[in-house]
Amino acid sequence: MLAILLSLIVLIVLAYRKVNIIFAAILSAGLLALLSGLPVLDTMLTNYMPGTAGFVEANFLIFFFSVFFGRTMEVTGSAASISNFLANLLGERFAILGVIFSGAVLVYGGVTTLVVIFSLYPIALNLFKRADIPRKLLPGAIAAGSFTFAAAFFPGTPQLMNVIPIPYLNTSVNAGALIGLVSGLVVMILISLYFLWEAKKAKEAGLHFDEDEQVRESLEQASQLEKLPSPLIAILPILVILIVLNLLKMNVVIAMIAGILTNLLLLYGNIENLNDVISYAGRNAAITVISTAAIVGFGSVVRETSGFANLIASVENLGAHPYINFSAMTTLVAGATGSGTGGLGIALEALGPSYLEMGLNPEVLHRLGSIAGVGLDSLPHNSAVVMILVIRGLSHRETYKHVFIPTVVFTLIGLMVAVGMAMLLYPI
Repeated sequence: MLAILLSLIVLIVLAYRKVNIIFAAILSAGLLALLSGLPVLDTMLTNYMPGTAGFVEANFLIFFFSVFFGRTMEVTGSAASISNFLANLLGERFAILGVIFSGAVLVYGGVTTLVVIFSLYPIALNLFKRADIPRKLLPGAIAAGSFTFAAAFFPGTPQLMNVIPIPYLNTSVNAGALIGLVSGLVVMILISLYFLWEAKKAKEAGLHFDEDEQVRESLEQASQLEKLPSPLIAILPILVILIVLNLLKMNVVIAMIAGILTNLLLLYGNIENLNDVISYAGRNAAITVISTAAIVGFGSVVRETSGFANLIASVENLGAHPYINFSAMTTLVAGATGSGTGGLGIALEALGPSYLEMGLNPEVLHRLGSIAGVGLDSLPHNSAVVMILVIRGLSHRETYKHVFIPTVVFTLIGLMVAVGMAMLLYPI
């Protein structure tokens, strides 16, 4: 058990210090094997590599077509069109909610978080200026819509947090629907009330929208968004994905391909170079899936150690409910590695088989795992958090509070609601 703890600490420290996550995962797995008395090379070849390769085999196509779809939505202007429409629909009075729900709609429809960050920013910036809302609230508003209820709580989304559990648990994207809907609504309401309150408080304090040269350039970019496609056309690829996935019950890969083809068919003229889009998808999908798989491989080594069996026994002796144990491990590892998908993968790899044997409902495990993955994953060292601050020219000290409260505090409250519902509605 001490070997597991020490190797996990090494993984956490290396991830926090921005050491390449693939190297950090391999080193931590090798250290775990050494401290556990296992033959290091044999363990890496027979346990670590199959775990890593298995994750890639199960998820690479999903990663690739998700990135491909998101990129087509970005370059055709569809993502910006949807964001612009929703932001203007809610108007200046509820400008901050327009930003939140624009991100949520895009994420729920399968657009990757990175694309949402870049496509939504200039529109949100322009809206914040018109409503005279301090810029420090902007990263939190985008993160609140993109990293929380739409990405993992609500069932039916093709987002990775909702898809990764499927091969492990033999479930579907609609697993644990009631739990996800109720807990997701709780988070959505908390987020909305919080940002309306913060905007009102800023106005009463006499705070205003602030801009510098970088902000003025982004505002100029927003002013040039007149040539965007109609929002009715822009939303069609997302609707196609949701229909194919949820009504036709087809594989998520098929659904993503259908969305891509719809976007290309409707707006191919907006794409300057399709080969660049494909290259972008291949490059970014490969980096993301291998980085996540490297962390999941660490979980495969954990499961082979004698300390893991002792750890499971010790946790069970504490008397905590297995749903609590599974959720806690998932979100703790997600926070430690700065990766929701990595934390979810480790938990499913290490605990999934034994918890299914105990008779736990696989649909409940699916939904709790997805929700727990977005609990602590957006701590300061998370790459998406760093990016959302850097491209906006703001520091952690200036604005991280408004990222932390919605994406950590409120998502953990939602997780508690979900676990409570699971224990009440699905007793063992």
